Amino acid sequence: METWKKKICLIGSDGVGKTSIILRYTQGTFSNSYLITLGCDFYEIQKTIAKNKKKIDLNLVVWDIASQKNFEKIRSHYLQHANLVIIVADVNRLEPKEFIDPWIYDVKTNCSSNCHYIIVINKSDLVNEENLKKSVKILKDKYKNTKIFYSSAKSGKNISSIFDYVGNFLVNEIDD
Repeated sequence: METWKKKICLIGSDGVGKTSIILRYTQGTFSNSYLITLGCDFYEIQKTIAKNKKKIDLNLVVWDIASQKNFEKIRSHYLQHANLVIIVADVNRLEPKEFIDPWIYDVKTNCSSNCHYIIVINKSDLVNEENLKKSVKILKDKYKNTKIFYSSAKSGKNISSIFDYVGNFLVNEIDD
């Protein structure tokens, strides 16, 4: 079996739930307390992914990167050599110019040209279904070629789907 190692970065504004998403996935836990990330925290995820009738042992090294302004310069270094970036936004703070576009700019400025990103709209449990459907349509229209997930770290909704997609995408969609 082949072993692949890939770097994933989680970025987004403060309080959107980056750490909660990774803790929900890796530990199955959720805390209502705000957990501030100082600099960067690291997590490892092991997955086995099928590719052309063989199995790939995939080691995802997830960098949970602080969003505070005073970490801006060092964040650019953390993003280097990322294979994929997960941009996390809060369903209640979705103004793209303020809460999504600056992070896309960070990816395009600080990552290699072949680095891909996805958008995860977290805290979907905090809005009603009708408002969620409206925001889905608006964001899908704006970011047509970008994979968008709606999740809730609190309930666990779509958290596994995010990392399943990332693993499969990195193994089956990107030519190394």
